[in-house]
Amino acid sequence: MRGAEESRADGGARSRVSLEASHSGSFRRSHTLEAARVGRPLPPEFVALAAGGVAPGALLTALADADHAGCEPFDALLASGALPERDLVGRLARGLGVALYDTELAPPAPIDAETFANAMRTGTLALSDADARQVMVVAARGLSVAGLARLSALHATEGGRVALLGPADFADLTIACAGRALAEAASTGPALVAPELTVAHGMPKIDARARTLLFVVAVAVVVAAFVSPMVFAACASAVGGLFFVMNAFRLAIALTPARPERPLLLRSEQSLPIYTVLVALAREAAIVPDLLDALERLDYPPAKLDIKLLVEADDRETLGALDARPPRAGIEVLKLPPGGPRTKPRALNAGLMAARGRFLTVFDAEDRPEPDQLRRALDAFGTSPETVACVQARLAIDNHGDGWLARQFRIEYAALFDVVVPALAALDLPIPLGGTSNHFRTAALRTVGGWDAGNVTEDADLGLRLARRGWSTRAVDSVTWEEAPATPGLWIRQRTRWMKGYMVTAVVHGRRSGDLVRRLGVRRFVAAHLVVGGVAATALAYPAVVVGLLVALCTGALLAPSASLAEQTLATFHVTNLLAGYAVGLACGWIGVDRRGPSSLAVDLLTMPFYWLLVGVAAWRALGQIVFDSATHWEKTAHGLSSRRASGAQR
Repeated sequence: MRGAEESRADGGARSRVSLEASHSGSFRRSHTLEAARVGRPLPPEFVALAAGGVAPGALLTALADADHAGCEPFDALLASGALPERDLVGRLARGLGVALYDTELAPPAPIDAETFANAMRTGTLALSDADARQVMVVAARGLSVAGLARLSALHATEGGRVALLGPADFADLTIACAGRALAEAASTGPALVAPELTVAHGMPKIDARARTLLFVVAVAVVVAAFVSPMVFAACASAVGGLFFVMNAFRLAIALTPARPERPLLLRSEQSLPIYTVLVALAREAAIVPDLLDALERLDYPPAKLDIKLLVEADDRETLGALDARPPRAGIEVLKLPPGGPRTKPRALNAGLMAARGRFLTVFDAEDRPEPDQLRRALDAFGTSPETVACVQARLAIDNHGDGWLARQFRIEYAALFDVVVPALAALDLPIPLGGTSNHFRTAALRTVGGWDAGNVTEDADLGLRLARRGWSTRAVDSVTWEEAPATPGLWIRQRTRWMKGYMVTAVVHGRRSGDLVRRLGVRRFVAAHLVVGGVAATALAYPAVVVGLLVALCTGALLAPSASLAEQTLATFHVTNLLAGYAVGLACGWIGVDRRGPSSLAVDLLTMPFYWLLVGVAAWRALGQIVFDSATHWEKTAHGLSSRRASGAQR
């Protein structure tokens, strides 16, 4: 034991001598004691950086940061922003005596998707140079650069066969090499695991003949319902049964008590794992500065954050905004190669392939997560069984001052994320995930293949696929603030996409209901259909019910005496069912407002039935798109338009 301690002390002394020899006597006088306080040998890469002219104070600060965070010293130095990444990597290369990889002298060689994923995770990529010699390109981060430094300290690298690049340039090089293979793999996603559960393979094709048949059947049912009292009663009973089941389900959700808040556990920085954060950006120039501010406020060791901004390579608007407001060191911008479909889930799949973290989360461009959200998610994972693959944070709207639609959106989100999602998690039922602030065990996410690039509500679909594979989801009491679309045009396009995705997900997963029952059990199977297909079905049915009631009221049929006891009983059932639906919906909204606030929104609860009519309009528009247009068409939601965001006001 004593010999080991003496050896470490000798090593530390030799490293300090090397560092001191490369600088003036002032460094020796002012920093020898600080270097001794570090208590371990200086890593070879820092000796090389000192030789390359990096200020000793920056190196010693980074060493202290690395000890505190439990990360590699160079990662701490890079994350500190003491020097620009390219400048820092250039000095390191000179100090180590290795070359920087030059893509002009050695054009990128094609690689497959698996090689891309391994390269991004390990920080090493084997390529052939212009003379057909093998060159190992090393990203200046983590264990890869530490290993290269140790190798260089022992002996010179052979014949220029090792080259260095900064993490950002390494990512650009690796993506350029992967090219089409990366685009295809990102588009494939879960099709490699369960192709029948993807839109491309599991959604029935609707051609002109099928559309004609569907139209004829729909017209025939409507005509028969008006002509035949029996057909009308059958249709009304089916709709009434659907609302009855949904009302009972929502009542059970509303009556499920909220779990008490638990204080955040204090974790040492050394125990925190690398955490990947994925943000897909598409034409988001206006919101880039606010997004970067939010990401840089995350309460997590910067050197342990693997943040990847996923941008299409031809999105000049967003890339220009990122050039104007560069991200903090350590935040990578992945410029994705062209390919289809150009959707958020496709971009996320590319990010998943490159993810280095043991845990992973997704944020949207307009998100403002609470700074400690990653730590709270880790707490939730740490106190849950290993079968919990996902933790869903709560989403809330911060621009409810932008009008009635935004206020209704805030009530809706309060009901969903402060009432419904926590209740589903407490009852261990499948959860259709929100599109953001869901935190995953990265390994579990990879077992299901990531996101379906063809599903326009990839989040709801992913929640069901996780459940099918035996994984569970929990809720965490941490909030991400979002921006609601406040104009009718923006709102209807976003809600159409959501309703379309719910319908498509219900069809894709419903085609193998027998397998779903076996995997989930009857209770969870029923809940899965209600939270996805049931929501879409009631959204479609509600406008028809309201129109039917108005017609009956205007014609006097609603107030006319019943011809029989059966007819009277049926009419009473429908009216009671509708009133119960209003009551349960208002109860969920009331509880949500009580938990999330502000209390001034209580008045807007009275107008929720009119908001549900708009949801119904969006649902019928979504159905029309599925039948007559495309089930995969993605209507982009513009962000950064609210008065609150534009003014920079704080909550």
